[in-house]
Amino acid sequence: MDYLDFFSLSEDPFRLTPDPFYFYPSREHNEILSSLNYAVEQKEGFFLATGEPGTGKTTILKVFINNWKDRAEIALIMTPRLSPEEFLLALIEDLKITLNTTNKNEVIKSFRDFLLEHSSSGRRVIIIVDEAQNLPDETLEELRLLSNLETEKEKLLQIVLIGQPELRTRLLSNSMRQLNQRITLRGVLVPLGMNETSDYVTYRLIKAGKGSVLFEQKARKLLYKRSKGIPRLINLIASRAMMAAYLDVNRNIRKRHIIYATRHLLDETIGRRRWKWPGFFSKPVLASFMSAIAVLAIFLAFGNRIAEMNLPGKGSNSAVPEKPPRIVIDTSSQKPAQKEEPGGLAALHSEAQGTAHNRIIVTVEAANLRAAPSLASEALSAVVRDNSFDVAGESVDAAGKKWYKVRSAEGKECWISAAVVKIITNQEKTITN
Repeated sequence: MDYLDFFSLSEDPFRLTPDPFYFYPSREHNEILSSLNYAVEQKEGFFLATGEPGTGKTTILKVFINNWKDRAEIALIMTPRLSPEEFLLALIEDLKITLNTTNKNEVIKSFRDFLLEHSSSGRRVIIIVDEAQNLPDETLEELRLLSNLETEKEKLLQIVLIGQPELRTRLLSNSMRQLNQRITLRGVLVPLGMNETSDYVTYRLIKAGKGSVLFEQKARKLLYKRSKGIPRLINLIASRAMMAAYLDVNRNIRKRHIIYATRHLLDETIGRRRWKWPGFFSKPVLASFMSAIAVLAIFLAFGNRIAEMNLPGKGSNSAVPEKPPRIVIDTSSQKPAQKEEPGGLAALHSEAQGTAHNRIIVTVEAANLRAAPSLASEALSAVVRDNSFDVAGESVDAAGKKWYKVRSAEGKECWISAAVVKIITNQEKTITN
């Protein structure tokens, strides 16, 4: 049974491609989309939308384009690192305008004729620039000049700039103030909140066929904490967590599956906060503090040496007793393993009562729990790294490989190879007086 069949889904609900079918209409996303539609309908000229990477800017663009593709001519520029001349030719090509010359003045004239023709027929002409923060200053200025193509009553061209927050910073500079003044509508995409993140997960599962998968509440809270509400990271973590649950033969996505997912992603810093020294710990102050600690350590070591030289201790006739020896008490009651008869084919069993190795933890990505202590035995279920079990017994198979008897999450007795686990021993208790 494959991954989707196991969860009874028709398709992957958390794939990373920006699919309009999975567009989640959060409050901020709806506001951006409504503002975009308004800007084009009212021929407002420039529209600016910004947001951090992964917040859903490209998905909104795809939904917007689907809404207008039958009512407008749309040029979508996805590679904005273009000179003004390259940018203009890319627009002409995307809008399928026929040119008989490469002279810039003639190109601009042909472009204006194209705009007037479509304006008279009621069709909009829209230029969309994705990742607009990468546009050179000269190309941004070219866009401003193109926006001058208008009649006495209306703008002939609607320009949509989509980019990351640094685009807003650039537009506030003195060199960009003329362009900044032309932007009449703006929007900012922010990450989802806790409740929106939970709704987002449910929404995408329903779109993919709902199936039998269930994200538990603790898992949803941790998913929000680790993803910080950024849709792309939600998809990445949720998809990996579902794979962990699949290997665990579990249709409920639990907190441990989210932990597993974030730990094994390529960027293991997702959801973690970097430690920052408090402001009063500047480098000079910290260096002085460490030097003081070093001097104190030397002073204490020198003082202890003087005390050893002047106070009675080892080798003296003083009545001061020496430190009592370390006592180790062996609490193991493990029975010796039964030896196999020569030529025998049965596995060696030692289902010990009170075995010294009372707990084990899985150390590999995935392992099987089997019905008997043998690789040829039926696999009852799968477990993933960091799952731990109490040991109910031990066995050595005919090949000399060691096995541990444990209980699965369903309460079944099963066996796991010692080669894929790490022993947490409780064999000795140490008392130091």
